[in-house]
Amino acid sequence: MKRKQIQVHPIIVFFLFCNQYFFAYMNLITCAVHALEEIATTLGIKRVNLSYKDPCDSQSLMIIKQADRNLEVNNTIACDCSFNNNMTCHITELSLVNLTLVGKVPPELAKLRHLRSIDLSANYLTGTIPPEWVSMPYLTFIWLCGNRLSGNLPTWWQNFKNLKFLGIEGNQFSGTIPDELGNLTKLVKLDLASNQFTGSLPITLARLVNLEQLWISDNKFSGTIPAYIGKWSRLRKLFLHASGLKGPFPDAGACLENLIDLRISDTTGINSFPVLSSKVIETLILRNVGLSGPIPSYIWNLPNLTRLYLTGNMLSGNVESAFLINNKPNMYVSPACMA
Repeated sequence: MKRKQIQVHPIIVFFLFCNQYFFAYMNLITCAVHALEEIATTLGIKRVNLSYKDPCDSQSLMIIKQADRNLEVNNTIACDCSFNNNMTCHITELSLVNLTLVGKVPPELAKLRHLRSIDLSANYLTGTIPPEWVSMPYLTFIWLCGNRLSGNLPTWWQNFKNLKFLGIEGNQFSGTIPDELGNLTKLVKLDLASNQFTGSLPITLARLVNLEQLWISDNKFSGTIPAYIGKWSRLRKLFLHASGLKGPFPDAGACLENLIDLRISDTTGINSFPVLSSKVIETLILRNVGLSGPIPSYIWNLPNLTRLYLTGNMLSGNVESAFLINNKPNMYVSPACMA
């Protein structure tokens, strides 16, 4: 006897699947609960309990603790429950920091379409940033510092149109910085420090006019500090410790009137003090950069400068007399900063 085949419409299958948790999760969209299960598996979390409580209510991923470690301290979920007249919640932030996670960066996060913030820093994750993440239209914050991610930065990162914070410090990324990174024009903070990047900084980074903090220390860049940093008029912090970039510090740096923290070390070619117009600078570190001659008098007149590190140079003059003349009792000057 010939059996009759029954076809079930895919929408019905999706509805049944997504509502298997309906009674346990009256507010959080139930497909998101299944996505959390997949995300936990990819991250290497072996024991997670999603049947106990709505993650939006507990504001955390219910990881079953091992030993006496307090996992909840760095385990945060935030939700927006204003959808459908306050009847539906969507996960908007996921933070799993310093949890010794040993899996991979999960592409399944893209299933949480309303995510704005992802923080998976200080773990042991491998792989790279999944291309699936570019489908999240509200994503503004990606922080993956202190993992074991590797490979080159992909060109498709330009599709993170709304990204404001990008942190990948302390990984094993390599290769050159792609031109397309300059298309992330909403970036406020960019942290590329402590990787293995090479080559010069692309001129397209001049477009990052909203940048307030740039950290590129401890890399293997080549070339000189680019003059286009003068276009970053909102820049407040610039960290170039052992970046590989050489001097001179460009004259265009005088345009950085909002700079509060400038740190450059372990390079050559910065033979004279940068001309700084910022009256709000608090920290100035020019350590082992090739400086020689006296410290210019305008340095002592910077009203907010409290930390000055100048070791490893061939400076001349008398620091003590400068302190007495300019009455800067709260300024710290690194020892042995004079030849």
